[in-house]
Amino acid sequence: MSDIKKISVFIPVYRESDFLEQTLSSLLNEPYKEKEIFVVIDEPTQKSLEIAKEFSLKGVHFKLNGERKGKSNALNEVVKESSGDIFLFLDSDVLIDNASGKSFLETISREMENADIVEVRKEVIRDSFIAKVASYDYLGFTLANSYFSRKVGRCLVINGAAFAIKREIFEKLGGFRRTICEDLDIATRSFASGARFKFISDLIVFTKAPSSLREWFSQRRRWAIGAAFWIKDNIKTLRKALRKHPRVIVLSLLSSFPHIPLFLMSLFLPDKIFANALYMLLLLFSATTSFLIFPTAMTSLIIPAFKSLTVLFSIFFGYSLIFYVISRKIRFRFNFLEFTVFYFVMAPLWLILIVTSIIRVLAKKTSNIKIDWKI
Repeated sequence: MSDIKKISVFIPVYRESDFLEQTLSSLLNEPYKEKEIFVVIDEPTQKSLEIAKEFSLKGVHFKLNGERKGKSNALNEVVKESSGDIFLFLDSDVLIDNASGKSFLETISREMENADIVEVRKEVIRDSFIAKVASYDYLGFTLANSYFSRKVGRCLVINGAAFAIKREIFEKLGGFRRTICEDLDIATRSFASGARFKFISDLIVFTKAPSSLREWFSQRRRWAIGAAFWIKDNIKTLRKALRKHPRVIVLSLLSSFPHIPLFLMSLFLPDKIFANALYMLLLLFSATTSFLIFPTAMTSLIIPAFKSLTVLFSIFFGYSLIFYVISRKIRFRFNFLEFTVFYFVMAPLWLILIVTSIIRVLAKKTSNIKIDWKI
């Protein structure tokens, strides 16, 4: 029994959460005995106060902040009250998958025997068409971090909705910093410190995604600004990582942002060179094959469109095949229509948001950026 590590679970809440009761019940019903659960709530509503009253009687520790302290500050404060060897951070909008038959906390403890920081796989709660489309984003992130875990053994980024870190590593890193994407920040600092990373693909939490495109756009705009500040603050570490692990990072980016190839081609692939080369080939063959005379004459009109469509659909069907095969492997529900909307609508919007936010932050045009409760 002396080898069993105590796990401290932390759930930050702003005002209230629809999933808090179910998540707390799942954690309390866990067979893993060496655990303690902390919920820290900024500006609690009446609903949150009722949940706090009910679950305090069951052993859950609540810290209620009457004012808005921010996620990083609130977590750093409540961590000081814990006694666990492992810190497990869960967002308030996640649900633990109980269908696998595995003990969630026991799996976390076992996986951390040879890791310093672990990330749990996320899947979207498919309660709307937009959420279903957004799920392919999470699939891409899963592929990227799983690949990084296998090839590098350290993590540059994590999705902080569900991750665990050893207490000694968290304290060595100085806890969370006051930044928009505190999860990305602590992951990159753990990478620089040499902390061992593992992605747990057979353990799942379900997370809530926006149900409308407007909500999704608003969420991703915040994330993009946070990612831009993260890049700016960690540029030296990111450059070193790219020099040391170029192949892994490039493949991870292509998995997370499948629209990158089309974006780069639209910027750097000259239409004229492509058109001229094909035009010369058509001229050559039309000298002996009469039916090619008409397409040769129309080359100047059709080549740009032909090239664009060929490249577009080649890359699209390539990504479709990759995502489909991997979806079958990890039992992810793949739907071609949903993926098509993701690839042609969500993926380019998300990439453009990232690129424009990076330009904005690096150009220091951030005076009117509104930072949310997180910091």
